[in-house]
Formats: sequence, structure tokens, C-alpha cells
Amino acid sequence: MPNQLQNRVGNYVGLLNKDIQVIQKNLNDTNTLIESTDPETIHGVAEALIHSNLGTNWVQVPRQYSYEDYYLIAMDRFMELSGVAGYSILLPIESEKVTLVMTDLNVPAAFAFETNQDQNGGAYFVELTSGERLFYWSMERKQIQFNARAIVDLLVANFANEGVTIEQNQIIANLLTEFGRYMERVFGYAVDFNILETRDDYIYNLIQHAQPQDMLDKLFVLSADTSYFLQGIPNGAAISLNDHSEIRIFFVNDANALGAQRWHFQVIDGRDQYSWLDILLSYDFIAKWYLSENKTLEIAYDQLVFAVQQSEKQDIQPIFAEQQGLTPMLPSEIEALQKQVREQKAAEQKAAEQKAAEQKAAAEAEAAKQAKAESAAATGNASENATSVGADVTSAETSQSEASVSESVSVTQLTPKKSFDDEIGEAVHSSSNPAEK
Repeated sequence: MPNQLQNRVGNYVGLLNKDIQVIQKNLNDTNTLIESTDPETIHGVAEALIHSNLGTNWVQVPRQYSYEDYYLIAMDRFMELSGVAGYSILLPIESEKVTLVMTDLNVPAAFAFETNQDQNGGAYFVELTSGERLFYWSMERKQIQFNARAIVDLLVANFANEGVTIEQNQIIANLLTEFGRYMERVFGYAVDFNILETRDDYIYNLIQHAQPQDMLDKLFVLSADTSYFLQGIPNGAAISLNDHSEIRIFFVNDANALGAQRWHFQVIDGRDQYSWLDILLSYDFIAKWYLSENKTLEIAYDQLVFAVQQSEKQDIQPIFAEQQGLTPMLPSEIEALQKQVREQKAAEQKAAEQKAAEQKAAAEAEAAKQAKAESAAATGNASENATSVGADVTSAETSQSEASVSESVSVTQLTPKKSFDDEIGEAVHSSSNPAEK
């Protein structure tokens, strides 16, 4: 019997140790992910973490980062190493979850990853309020693919119409582009930039949903109200824009294309500086034209990877309303903090109500003062009118004996009339407003 107990306890300890080893490896990898400055090391542990499983049976970790969180943590590390700025990470104290937000954006927006559930793996970088899937990232295959349609829908059709400035939109575009460039340069990623590509020699392929009808004529009409003019080139047209940049819209003969014409865009500036997205953000008439024509043709992207264009839209208000902090807290600590926040809000509300009451009392005192002044002015006018009438009566009525006049003067001197200042002083002192006492 003692041997059976010994075996049972030994097996129990072995099960705990096995779970603890799994947890310890996860902790080591997570610590390396946030502390290492070697890109290859970061990429390796990030890839390990998105395939790890902390579903232990004997030792439980109640709060864990998800696979989606590890994608964003890794992205943040790579952007840190490449010097990308203009964003921040929300860190709620009540859960291990990370969300990216832009530090200078005058519309509500938040970004996070959503893992791809099919056999291809990887994850989508999603703007949560719209559900737009901006790019796909596969660490295993070292591949990033941007989604031209989602980027246009979010930045050009949505944000630009809500008052987001060109500069703010370009910060987001720069974040996406620089992240892709870094992964391409450092790890040899295959990156499909499509609408974000800035090389002068890059020819934008288009998805042609239908044969274009009078497409260039429509652009000519829109450009007529600007200082930019459409010029003919072989099989298409071109527009010279600011900063020595130019766009070209043209086709090549292709029997396999709709109408035997395969259309392309090109942006040339001599410095590999501007992308087609930059053109759409900077020139409203071109953006209007492109949005009206994108049911006919649009910048090409991988239609299989983005067969589903949007994830489920989310209400991000709770994300911003959550208490943020650098230190994870136990439930008891969270409850104490929430109580402190409630008490602080109650105190602020009480102070606001007291201030409002004081302002109301001051306003009432000022109104009383004004009313007293108006009353005194009205009394003075009435006295003047009475004097004027008295001057016009008959001499018999206005003549008085010296004794009567003397008596009137004596009465007036015995009961002096209160001055205007005295009356106002009494009104002020009779007010319940302590600020006026």
C-alpha cells in the first residue's frame, strides 16, 4: 500500500513538472521576444509562440496572450528596430491583450491581428471598426501580401471623407510600407506591395471586372476643373502633377483580356517616392475618378488570399474605455482600482455640482443687482417727471408759506434717503452666495 501511494504522488509530481516545463518554455520565448535585439532571434521565437499551446491540464495560466497578440508584439518589435513611429499600443490592466492605435488620428480606429483559420495559417492585419483586412502575414512562408481594395476603402473612401488629413493617412500608409520593406530587406520576405509600391519602373497590374467605357473621357472631365491636364500617350493618357510627378494610364494588346486590352497604371517621379495610394490621397479628382471606376477595374491584389475582404466589425469604445497600465493586476487589485476610479469620479461630480451651484448663486446675485439698479433708475425718472409737472401748475398752488417749506426741509433732513450704493450693498449682503460676502 505505501508503494501505491508513493507511485501516485510521484505521477502527480511528474504531471505538474511536465506542465511547468511547457509554461517555462513559453515564458522564456516570450521574454526573448520582448528583450532580444537580434531580428532573426525575434522572428524565431515569434514563430514558435504562434504555434505553442498553453492548454495545460495540471497547472493553469488564467491570463494568456493569444496567437493574434504575438503577431502584433512581433510586428511592434520589428517596427521598433526599423524606426517606424506614429503609433501606440494599448495595454489594458484587466487582460493580456494588445491593440495598435495611431497616435495622431481624428477618427476612432484600432488595429489588431486575426488568425487565418484554414490550412494556410498566417494572420490578417485588421482595422477593427470597419473589419478591413489590410494585409496577410505568414511567418512560416515568409510572405506578406497587401490588400489594395481594403487599403483604398479604409484610407481613401472612409478616412478621407471623415476629415482625416493627407498627412495622417500617409502616416498609416508609411507604417504599412516600412514594415513590408523591413521584412523584405532583413528576412528575404516575398512582399506584394501592389498599391503601396513606389518604384518608377513598377507597372501596376489591374483587375478588370468589365471592359472600360469612356474611362479616360471621365478623367478628362474631372481634370478640367483643376490646373492639371490630361495628355495623350500611345494607348492611353498621362497627367503631369506636382513635384515633377506624373501618372500614366495605358493598355497593352492582349487577346486574353477583356476587349483584348490589358490596362495598367504607372507613377513616375524620378525618385521612387510616390505610390498610387499617394496619388489617390493627394489628388481628390483622381481619387473620385478611381472610386467611380473600381467596379470596372482596380489595382490587383491576391483574390484568393482576400476572398473574404472583411472580418467581423467590432465596437472599439470598450477598448479605449479600459484602464491602461504597465503592470498586470490580480482580480482583487483590479477591483480596488475600479473602486478608486468610481470614488474619484464621484468626487469630481460633486465638485462640478458645487461649482455649478456657486455659479448659479453668483448669477442670481448679479441679476438682483441689475434689477435693483433698474428699479433705482426708474424711481429717479419718476421724480424728474413729477418735478416737471409741478413747475407748470398755477402760482397759487406752487406758493407755499415759509413755515411750510421749513417744515418740509426739516422732515427731509431727519429721515435721509438711502443712497444707491447702500441699497446695492444690502442686496449683496443679503445673498446666500458666500463668494460675495
